[in-house]
Amino acid sequence: MTADGDDDGFVSLAFSTSKILSGELHDVDKEVEYTVGTVKRGSTRLTTALREPGAGKEPTALIDWRARLFEISGHRKRVVEMKSTKGAFSSSRYWSWFDEEEYRVKYSAEMAHTWTLYSYTGDVLATLTSAVHRLLAQNSLPVLRIASTVTDEDERRFIVLVLLYSETKRLESVKERPISVVADLLEILPFPSASR
Repeated sequence: MTADGDDDGFVSLAFSTSKILSGELHDVDKEVEYTVGTVKRGSTRLTTALREPGAGKEPTALIDWRARLFEISGHRKRVVEMKSTKGAFSSSRYWSWFDEEEYRVKYSAEMAHTWTLYSYTGDVLATLTSAVHRLLAQNSLPVLRIASTVTDEDERRFIVLVLLYSETKRLESVKERPISVVADLLEILPFPSASR
């Protein structure tokens, strides 16, 4: 992954479709960075594989939905071992793949529909903005942004899997994609000026 086109320290990867579990993630130059594919049996999701150009046919990272585990570069870990919460009322989730590091993941629906993944020091390492289906304006596709400081390939793969997993579970819980009616109305309705 290159830092081409990242003037704010992040590499932006756009999804080719609103379905984050099947499609391509490409950079600003339309170069494919990852391909995401999901195997289903009927309506049951079995696995979601992350593939990279030039890595061969085997996935470089995988979510096994039935076994509830991640596999990255041949190493497996169960979700229950990686994910935790702190405090009864916290909306943040904590994930760790590497023993010494913990990542905080939080979703914000306030107009942004964005997952943010923070490092254990509090720095933003990645964001995933959900597909937003609007009634009166053009729909938006999901966008994944990863800090260019994330240079370890396995760490990057882990971050991508965590965000894909988190968004998929969120969508399952609401049973529908976000519809931004308020944003549409704010764009088209004339409001009186407050400067009278």
